[in-house]
Amino acid sequence: MKVAFNVTPLSTASKTRGIGSYTKNLVENLKKKIDILEFTDIKTVNEVDLVHHPWFDLFFNTLKLDRRFPTVVTIHDVMPLVFAKNYPVGIKGQVNLFLQKKSLKSCSAIITDSNVSKNDIIKYLGVSEDKIKVIPLAVNKKFKILTQTEKKDIKNRLKLPDKYLLYVGDINYVKNLPYLIKEFNKLIERKNFQEYKLILVGGAFLGKVDNFHPELKSLIEVNQLIQDYKLAGKIIKLGQILDDDLVGVYNLATVYIQPSLYEGFGLPILEAMSCGTPVLSSSLGSLLEVGSNAVIYFNPLKEGDLWSNLVSLLSNESLQRGVSNLGIKRSKQFSWSKTVNQTIKVYEAVKKI
Repeated sequence: MKVAFNVTPLSTASKTRGIGSYTKNLVENLKKKIDILEFTDIKTVNEVDLVHHPWFDLFFNTLKLDRRFPTVVTIHDVMPLVFAKNYPVGIKGQVNLFLQKKSLKSCSAIITDSNVSKNDIIKYLGVSEDKIKVIPLAVNKKFKILTQTEKKDIKNRLKLPDKYLLYVGDINYVKNLPYLIKEFNKLIERKNFQEYKLILVGGAFLGKVDNFHPELKSLIEVNQLIQDYKLAGKIIKLGQILDDDLVGVYNLATVYIQPSLYEGFGLPILEAMSCGTPVLSSSLGSLLEVGSNAVIYFNPLKEGDLWSNLVSLLSNESLQRGVSNLGIKRSKQFSWSKTVNQTIKVYEAVKKI
């Protein structure tokens, strides 16, 4: 079998985000099992069994179909449609959405990361359920428990504090970062927790907000809260860091926190579990699918719920060890080998059509 695989996300801003990670890891692992032709321009593709686009942009006409080949597309989520009021789209975006939906109907199969995303794709894009296959993501093998020597080296090099809470990801509306800042401020007001710091990892945290964009509203609010609560010395913005360093940052964190209102999968909580970091997560979106019983959940719509759960977890080292152990065990149920094998099964089914 020969598959043409669109690697465009590896040369755009997406390369440092979840789409880039998915594209890179999937194509590298697929190459070990089948013949892969990488491309960025569909016009250059010839003599393949099918084409796979590993991402789907709702508001840009990126799904260029070539009728010569069956097409598989991965849709990670349709979050801007679920929270449409917070993601205003102009006329051009609406036209492109129409074109994308039209192209989608001609695709042979759709892959998505979770059942939550599957249901949203059916609801918002009008796709037939039998076309959609849920294939969970996985993390790179480098996300693992490090030795004490390795952790000490990263701690010294990045000048990390002794005790800190961690968040990794973007800063758009659904990430719910203002809620995290407010709950963290509440935590360190208590005498027993004043030594804790909060580390934020992601390129957006060091972004400029001079030119306003709707997605920067949360960054503006976060920066204002940090100023209002006088948290400049308590919150560390690392920005975008290399995976090798990120593994160490996870390993050294006391707790990883995912405050999202929605996730199509929630890769950071799987990365954290793989590194043995206790995870405290929102119960919304697909996060329950990923974390199962290995995570402590809170309601991100309820003021004080994150704070109370955080206090309980930080006050109980035995509980931290228990959550850590459950997370390590849970993370082993996800692997690129499984993801690749399930993806190849989709290819095989499409080839037979």
